[in-house]
Amino acid sequence: MPRMKLLSAAAAVCVLAAACSAAPILDPAHITEQTLDNGFRLIVKAEDQWGLASANLVIRAGSAYEGEGQTGAAHLLEHLLFEATDMRDNQRVGPAIESMGGQVNAVTTRDFTYLELTVASQYLDEALGLLAQAVFEPHITSVAVVREREVVARELTDRIDSAGGALDDLLWSSAFSTHPYGRPIGGRPADVTDLTADDLLDFHSRYYVPANMALVVVGDVDAAAVGARVAELFGARAGAPVELPEIAPEPRPTDVTVAVDTRESAATIVSFAWLAPELEDFDEVCAMDLIYTVLGEGRLGRLHAALEEQDLAIMSDVQFLTQRDPGLVIITALTAPDRETDARAAILAEVERLRSEPLTQEQLDEAKRVMRISYAFSNEAYSDQAGSLGFYEGLGDYRLAIDYIDRLNAVTPELLQQVAVKYLDPDAYTLAIIRPEPQPGTVEEARATCATFEQG
Repeated sequence: MPRMKLLSAAAAVCVLAAACSAAPILDPAHITEQTLDNGFRLIVKAEDQWGLASANLVIRAGSAYEGEGQTGAAHLLEHLLFEATDMRDNQRVGPAIESMGGQVNAVTTRDFTYLELTVASQYLDEALGLLAQAVFEPHITSVAVVREREVVARELTDRIDSAGGALDDLLWSSAFSTHPYGRPIGGRPADVTDLTADDLLDFHSRYYVPANMALVVVGDVDAAAVGARVAELFGARAGAPVELPEIAPEPRPTDVTVAVDTRESAATIVSFAWLAPELEDFDEVCAMDLIYTVLGEGRLGRLHAALEEQDLAIMSDVQFLTQRDPGLVIITALTAPDRETDARAAILAEVERLRSEPLTQEQLDEAKRVMRISYAFSNEAYSDQAGSLGFYEGLGDYRLAIDYIDRLNAVTPELLQQVAVKYLDPDAYTLAIIRPEPQPGTVEEARATCATFEQG
């Protein structure tokens, strides 16, 4: 499940009460679906309030599917989608939608790319026309590619210049030796500056076809009318079925891998990563969602008590994002340099506690309650609902978003402990560390040099 925000206590009570007294937020009774003759998928959740409509167009064209020499193509192409021009007034797609009072955005992930927009319902037909134009008729020319790749290369440089971006790249590249999940989603600056218009045209022609797309529409709309408009815009487009590349799974680690870097900083960042459940093992995914809630959900999480309350860390965080293939569950802590060893030991102790001590039913029920509240809150807006349904449709099947709470509620203490034992091996994980840059001539400088050599 995408990571969700924790509500304040007062807001949580209100949301939970509403969620318990009303129909399910993603009520299947309000959802219709169809697959057009060319393979294009449409999912509509019709409502009758607010006068708004949100659309999420998902293309299974994430960075994991880039071919040899195409690293960074998925993200660069996403940028170029908005270079398409509305021929009626020579206005680009993004500003054209915004001129309606709407919002539009695009995101590239490892598994898919999506474009999302929200407009007043009366402008949906026009906005969908612009969306279709963006994905089927992008402005991929040599001039446009040269201009946009410079923009993207600067973004990537800024990202790796930050501690968070550098840590993220260090962790994922160290955790994956064979699987493309180990590459940065946008590639590296040197990768992007080598991309050509032909590279992007090849990627576009391979993946940006109707049978590799799905559109989710949520809002104050008539499902039949949306279906007719989508058939006109997307159903008439030709395109052969797409067979996504078969990617060999990452070998499960059998040892600890440590990668170290240094930066100008007063603090140390440590980040542990374990291979996590893939979408196909959805019950295990739900159990892992509960694990990261037990460990890291703010002040309610065990890591807060073990780290922040013991002055071993300034902050801690747990992340887990469901992906088509096994991704990572990540535990990160920001700590003082002289507390690094103690912080690392405390994290591993909490991991071992999950493996060796099953949660009581009361503890598990509390974690589920927190997840249900977060689920309700994160699906409150039409755009959120379109995003949730589109997220799972991009990975495989939108119905997983509908079934999520039932599958979560079915997790037992025994299953949660089994998942902890299976994935959170205290003797086989990746550890990325970013330490303060040592002063020249110090003992710390020598140690840092050795650690950097070990990483290479």
